[in-house]
Amino acid sequence: MPGLHIANGAEPKNSQPAFVFDIDGVFIRGEKLIPGARETIQLLQSRNSPFIFLTNGGGHTEQKRVEKLSQRLGLTLDAKQFVQSHTPYHDLVSEYGNKTVLVLGAHGDQIRDLAHKYGFKKVLTSSDIVAERPLIHPFREMTKAHHEKYGRNNNILDTTPISAIMFWSSSRDLGLDLQIITDLLLSAGGYIGTKSPKNGDPSLPNHGYQQDNQPRLFFCNPDFLWSTEYHEPRFAQGAAIAALKGIFHEMTGGKGELLYTSIGKPTETTYVYAEKVLREYGRKLDPAREIGTVYMIGDNPRSDIVGAKSFRSRCGYKWMSVLVETGVYVPGSVPAHQPDHTAADVKQAVEWVLRKGKEKRINGAE
Repeated sequence: MPGLHIANGAEPKNSQPAFVFDIDGVFIRGEKLIPGARETIQLLQSRNSPFIFLTNGGGHTEQKRVEKLSQRLGLTLDAKQFVQSHTPYHDLVSEYGNKTVLVLGAHGDQIRDLAHKYGFKKVLTSSDIVAERPLIHPFREMTKAHHEKYGRNNNILDTTPISAIMFWSSSRDLGLDLQIITDLLLSAGGYIGTKSPKNGDPSLPNHGYQQDNQPRLFFCNPDFLWSTEYHEPRFAQGAAIAALKGIFHEMTGGKGELLYTSIGKPTETTYVYAEKVLREYGRKLDPAREIGTVYMIGDNPRSDIVGAKSFRSRCGYKWMSVLVETGVYVPGSVPAHQPDHTAADVKQAVEWVLRKGKEKRINGAE
C-alpha cells in the first residue's frame, strides 16, 4: 500500500505532535536512568501528548516491560504504549500457533514461557534439543549445567519437524544456536539430523538451499550493536545474523543465499505496526485531536533514524527523526544516516519539538 503524505508539509487543523521513543540509550543505559528521562515523560503526560516506545529490546511480555520501565521512572505507563522487537510475532500465531517452533534468546525458560503467552503451543528451545541430542554441539563445558537444568527431552525430534526458528532476543549460547540453525536450514523438511537431497541443485532456486520445507527463520532485531553501561556499544542480535550469513556462505560453497525474515527497527513491518499502535493510543487519549507529525527519537542512526526517514506513513502522518547523544551515536561524529535534528538528550529533543510547535502557532502556521 503506498504511503499517504501530507502535501507541502501542511498538517490537519487541531493537530498535535506525537512521539516514538527508543528506550536503550535514550531513557536508560544498561541499568541506569539517563538524566532528564523522568521529567520528559512527566511533561508529555501533563500535556496529554501521544507517545509510544519502539524498542529493539525484548525477552519479556509487553506488560512485564512496562512494569520494569515504570518502576525505574517512578511513573505509570500503559502496556499499549510498548512495541518491542518481537511484538509483531503476535501476527505469526495464526500460522505457527499449532506447529513446532524453535525459540532462541535469553536464558532458562524465559523465552519458552514468553512464546506460550503469545499463543505458540508447541515450543522448543536449544536446551531441549541438547537434552535429546547431547552430542549435537561438542563444546558444552561452560553451558552444560544450564542446558541440563532447563532442557526437556521430549523424544520427538525423529518424528516432529520444526516449522519455524524465531529469535526473541540475543542468543546466550551463540555457538550452539548457530550449529542448530545451520543443521535445520540444511535438513530435509525441518527434521534434525537429516540432509536435504535438494541442497546444491543448480536447477532449483537458490541452488536448492532452503527449498525443501526447512523451517522459516525469523530475527526480531537487526541491530548490530546496542548501548550498555560499558563505554563502547556491544554486539546485538544483528551480529548473529552476520555470523550466520558467513557460516551459510561457507557451508554452501557460496552458492546459497541465507533466506530469513527480519523485523524490528528499521524494517518497514515494524514501523507499520508501531504507527498503528500510536494511532490507536492517540485516539484513546483524545479522539478529537489528530496526529500531525511523528517524531522518532533514538540513539542509533542505523535503526531509529534510517527507519523513520525511509518509512512511508499509512496514516498520512509526517515522520521526522531526532538523534540523541546518550547511546550508540558518538557525539561529533558523522552519523550513518543524517537526522532532522540532533539533541544532547531526550529532554532537549522533546523541548525542541515543543518549542518548534509553539513557534509555528505564533507564526500562524497551524
